[in-house]
Amino acid sequence: MSKAITKVTEQKAGYPKACDKRLEQIRFTMTDLKVDAVVVTYLPNIRYLTNFSGSSAVLFITEDELHFFTDDRYEEQIKTELFPLPNLQTYIARDVWKYVKQKKVLKKVVNIVFESDRVTYSDAVAIRNQLRPLKFKPGVNVVERFTIPKSPEELDYMAKACEITLKTFDKVTKKMKNGVSERDLAIEIAYQSRLLGSEGDPFDIIVTSGPRGALVHGQPSDRKIKPGDLVIFDFGCRVNGFCSDLTRTVAFQKASKEQKTLYKMLVKAKDHAIANVRPGMNGKTLDEFARGIIRKEGYGQYFQHSLGHGIGLVPHEMPTITFRLDDQIVPEGAVIAIEPGIYLPDKFGMRVEDLALVTRNGGKPITTAPGELPVVG
Repeated sequence: MSKAITKVTEQKAGYPKACDKRLEQIRFTMTDLKVDAVVVTYLPNIRYLTNFSGSSAVLFITEDELHFFTDDRYEEQIKTELFPLPNLQTYIARDVWKYVKQKKVLKKVVNIVFESDRVTYSDAVAIRNQLRPLKFKPGVNVVERFTIPKSPEELDYMAKACEITLKTFDKVTKKMKNGVSERDLAIEIAYQSRLLGSEGDPFDIIVTSGPRGALVHGQPSDRKIKPGDLVIFDFGCRVNGFCSDLTRTVAFQKASKEQKTLYKMLVKAKDHAIANVRPGMNGKTLDEFARGIIRKEGYGQYFQHSLGHGIGLVPHEMPTITFRLDDQIVPEGAVIAIEPGIYLPDKFGMRVEDLALVTRNGGKPITTAPGELPVVG
């Protein structure tokens, strides 16, 4: 089934102004690359530009037009979901590439760039062969760098997701008692978050306790929490596709002096990084603000993962905030997750994570972890 829809009959009254800016930036990039069009196949990028939330779509961006393709499963959905973008034309087609060639949708296009960091080599070759004689050119990060700064509307969705996450955490910690397992708590997180309005889990829920806390990304097990255990919760929620990401560490019933001291160190490291982030900063530099504090206290070898990452429609987006890369730039308007942690083998682990908006005056916290190690149960 293939057909063109020349007009979306029912559309939202407006859309984020950021969409216009993103398209303008992409078109400037097209000029720099000396191409006539960009083909977007990575679904999160398509959603950032059009609001489409389905599982099948292709978007062609030319100098003055947008050509959006999906299949017949979403014919009704796009009538109300797509932003009313200027010169947007929509098509229903199961075989996008065949339709584009037969109907000469891109008749003015000679050179087209594709997301080479999102398309496999075999797919790129197959698409190129179907679009000949168009010249197919690889491009890295041709769309995503312009989706890192978030619009006010997107920030509202993320703030709501964070609100649900914090309420969920509060409800779950009230259920911590002797005999409760990590898996029980993870199930409760999934249940409570949906009751509160989350669309789903952005990533696998992490709940680890006691010595298992030293597993950086340990999956919930049947281990029952015990008095004196540190318990790590790492989970998020979704609102209109946008994610939250929160990590909290609590002590069950009692906490040692060492645990309290190390927790304060982590919070200090996290807060120092958030306070000192600036637009245009290299992620490696930002990582060092937190890592330097942990290293100075003698625990550098126990903090081996990256400090953080961007977040939006995808729980882990650019920029990656890490000592391992020196090409990750943090722009104004980005939402970043800052999550220092230390992991002591056979003993315990702890991590704190908060989201912050990058502004000219530093990071504006969206969530804020307690300054003292919480003791619950």
